[in-house]
Order: sequence, then C-alpha cells, then structure tokens
Amino acid sequence: MSQTFHHTHYLIAGLIAALMAFATPTAWAQLTVFPDRFAITEGETIQLTVEVDQRTASRPDFSPLTRDFHFLGSKQMTVSSYANGANHNTTRWKILLRPRRTGDLQIPPLQLNNEYSQPQLITVEGIAGAAALISSDAFLESSTDSYEVYQNSQLLYSIRLFHLDELPPMSTLSELVIPGTKVLPLGDKQQYTRQMKGQAYLVTEQSYAIFPEQNGPFTIPPAHFSAGPGTPELNTDPINVDVLPRVSQTIRGYWLPAAKLTLEDLTTEDNSLVLGESQLRILKISAEGLMADQLPALMPLRNELAQITVEDVSLEQNVTVKGISSSRTETVRITPAERGEVTLPEIIIPWWDINSDKSERVRLDKVVLKIEPAAVEEASVSATKMAEAPVTEVSASPPEEDLNNNSMRVLVWLLTAIAIISSLGWLYSHSSQRRKKFDIGELDDKPGTLFSGHRQKNVAANPASEHLRRNSASQQNIPQDRAQEDSAKSESGQNQLKRMLENEQQAFKKALDACYNDLPLESRLLILDWARLFWPGNTLSDSLDLSEVSNSKTLELLLMDMESYISGSESGQWSGDLLAKALEHIRDSQLRNTR
Repeated sequence: MSQTFHHTHYLIAGLIAALMAFATPTAWAQLTVFPDRFAITEGETIQLTVEVDQRTASRPDFSPLTRDFHFLGSKQMTVSSYANGANHNTTRWKILLRPRRTGDLQIPPLQLNNEYSQPQLITVEGIAGAAALISSDAFLESSTDSYEVYQNSQLLYSIRLFHLDELPPMSTLSELVIPGTKVLPLGDKQQYTRQMKGQAYLVTEQSYAIFPEQNGPFTIPPAHFSAGPGTPELNTDPINVDVLPRVSQTIRGYWLPAAKLTLEDLTTEDNSLVLGESQLRILKISAEGLMADQLPALMPLRNELAQITVEDVSLEQNVTVKGISSSRTETVRITPAERGEVTLPEIIIPWWDINSDKSERVRLDKVVLKIEPAAVEEASVSATKMAEAPVTEVSASPPEEDLNNNSMRVLVWLLTAIAIISSLGWLYSHSSQRRKKFDIGELDDKPGTLFSGHRQKNVAANPASEHLRRNSASQQNIPQDRAQEDSAKSESGQNQLKRMLENEQQAFKKALDACYNDLPLESRLLILDWARLFWPGNTLSDSLDLSEVSNSKTLELLLMDMESYISGSESGQWSGDLLAKALEHIRDSQLRNTR
C-alpha cells in the first residue's frame, strides 16, 4: 500500500508540474488591447494599441476588426526595459481604424497563439454630433506613416478630403507648419476616387515630408478645410508623434537615418596616369528618406602624394508622393606630385536603416593610381645613356651590316651632340646664376621679390621651409669642384620651398572660402589640411588638436560651434565668417612672432 501511495504521489506531482509548465506561457504572455478613445464621430479614426508582454515574431489575427472598421494600417515595435535585475520585453502593434457605421461597435477579441484579448466597446456618433462633417457626403482625415520616428528622419503625413461634388473655387485647405521641424510638400494636391460606404468619393489629398530636428514628443496640429466664407469648417484631430534620439554608431560624425542608401564610383578613366596629368573622379551617394543637404562630403581632400581639389558638387532632390529621394555627386581632380603609386583610401559611410532598425554601412574600396614617368623624361634618360655608352670600332662587314652600323653611328653622334649642347646650356645658366649671387636669404630682404612680404612670413612660420632656406643660403661657400652638384641641390631646394609656400597659401585660401560660404563640414576638412601645412611638426587629427596648437581660446570656442552644427546638435544655418577672421588673425600673429 505504501508503494501504491508513493506511485500515486509521484503521478500527481508529475501532473501538477505538467500543468504548471503548460500554464506558464499563458500566465507570462498576456495579450491586451486598448483604444485611444472610446467615443468618436462618423468619419474619424481611432488608434488601437495591441500589446503582448514578450518578444515574439508572430502577429495577432486582425481580420475580425474588418467587420465594423476600415483597417488603415499597422506598425509593430518591440520595447525592452530592465528593472529589478531582469529584462522585460513588450511587443506592441499600433493600428489605425475608421468605423464603417455609427452606433455601438465592438472591437472583438484578438488572438495570438493561445491568448485572447478582452473585447472593447466603441461608440460612434452620427452626423448630428460630428464636428468634422459639413454634410453627410464630405469629411476630412489626416494620418502619418508612423507614430515614432528618429531625429532628422522622414515622417510622411497626409491630409485627405472626401467629397462627392467638385470643390468650389473659394475652398481652402490649411498649410502644415510645425515649429522645430522641416516640412516639405510632396508635390501638388492629388485627386483620385475611392469606394467608401458603397459610394464613389472624390478624394483630394495633400502629402508632406516632415523632418524633426529635436528628439522628444511633438504634435502635428489639426488640419482645416473651408468651402468658403460663411461655411462650416472641417477639422481633424491633432496627431502625437514620439521623436527618438540619434543612435550612437562606431564611426562618429555621421547620422543618416534613411530607408535606403547607396554609394557609387562613377569614374570611367583608367587608373594609370602619366606624371603631369590629372584624373577626374566622380563619386555619388544616393538616399531615400533624406534631404540633399543632409548627405555628407565623400572624398578626403588630403593626400601626401597628390593634390586633390573639388571641381564640382551637384545636389539633386526629387519629390514624390512616397517621400524625398536625394543624391550628392562630387567631381574631384587628382594631380599626382611624383611618379609611383598614389593610394586613395577606402570610403566608409555609416547609416541607420529605419526599416530594419539597425546600423548599416556603404563603402568604396581603396583605389591605387599608377603614375608613370613622363615621355620626355624617358627620352632624356635614354639619350643620356646612349650618349655615355662607349663607341667601338667595327671591322669590315657585309654591306647590309655596314649600312646598319652607319645608321647607328649617326644616331649615336646625333644624341651625343644633343647631350653636349644641353650641358653647355646648363653650364651657361649656372654661371649666370653665380654671377647674380642667387640666394634665398638675399631675396628675403628685397621687397617685391618672390619670398618678400607675406611669403617671407610663411618661411619663418614653417620649420621645414626654414631649414630649406638656410641650406640654400649656404651654397655660396661651397668649393668650386662641387659647384655643379650643389647648385642642382640648391635649385631643387628652392623649387621645393616655393611649392611648399604655394601649397600652404592655396590650402589657407580654400579653408577661408569654405568658412565664408558657411559650409561647416568642408571647413573642418580644409582647415585641418591647411593646419598640417602651417604646423608640420604637429600631429593634427581633429579640431581639438588645432585649438591646442594655436593656443587660442577664441578659436576653440568657434571650432566647438562649428562642430555642433556638423553633429546636428545645433539647428539652422552656420555662419563661418567669425571663424575665418579668427584664422586670419592667428596666422598673421604666428607669422609676426616667428620673424
């Protein structure tokens, strides 16, 4: 009997455990439904929220709703929270409904797996209590494609007027104005027909793209329609929208919330160049759900082995009823400074996919340009080698070999003569230079010369160019037997110094132009390019480094202001004239102190 009791005890315990295991999901996964209002008027819409307190990929069966309501759309989201040492997940659906008739309508129980929600009762008032109706054959509604949107991303908003007759000439539909956002009309008003309540309605629709500039909640105000003076006015309800903040990404400086983003290299030219030539590269970034002025610059303008300049920037923005699509096309010119290889680094642009709600990247692989020596340089090297080659006597040979040897001798003597004439010309030029005592140090003291005035300041401000100047000035004391070799080095140093000064001046002018044109991102890149030339002994990777090396609090504040506009924490149009003037003052002051 005892054994039977124990078997019975174990059997009961097993049944209880099985029932608890079966009941646990039911108790843990609870399905709830609640509308935003329980009383509406005919023609208005209600927002129904459906929640289950777990993360799930399944979707409730919404088909029972279509018996008494028009199903206008839904959006699913997952909300996660952490409390009392545990994670809590909630899956939420927001549904937009419009009643099919007046009276007391029931939102029936909805099913998700084995769970059912409680029914809800909605009262729909008739025409007498409808504030949004002119008559039984006209009503106004508004809607958005979502009730949650990321900061700086696109929110689609539409106003629809349903009517049976043509609109009178004096009729007006209100324009959308929302402080703290950018609002773009998506073309002109659209007109089409739609079957509702067994009746073919004319629909006049105006759509907008809204780009919230700040995170947090905001309200889309009611839309208004008037058929003319003295007529009743149709109004919609306001719509509340939550604006989510920017999401932190691994590559800082970019925030591009879009439905789609692509990056293309449209360059058709070959990657092999001859020294002295330049190449045009064309890069294009395209996006759906972003404005053209939100798209970033693509090509880095700094390269140690080439000069990179922007030839053209083309912004294109298209408007359709589905939203904004835009593109930015950059045309840059790349001029190699020496033969060999020039590597253009890979370009990586991070963006936020608002459809999958995750971070994505587009990239272009690095490009290696092969720079061949100029044809004139090759011919000169060949001629020099042939002129220096020893000429040996050729013994008697057959007539054909004699003819070839004679032709070869003529070619050798001709190239030798060219080399001798070139050498004599160089020697004449060199002796003229020595008679004139050509010296960088003397030119610095002469007004109106190449290195006087403003260029003299650049030499003093740049340690690398100062070293070249002193090295060139010492050439006048070199012994006679080394004159040829050292004169060539002096000329090379002068050319290098001149090129450094020109590059610094050009870089500074580009930086000022970007500031005066109020382009914050281009200004940051060009200012850093110039600063690396002006302070070559310092490592400058960002604006903070520049403010430290300049030791200017004013410049630091102005750079912080520029960075705030680049990051989007400041809205509106950035003004760069103060930063440009501060850079001019700092540059002049640095040059005066190092004279």
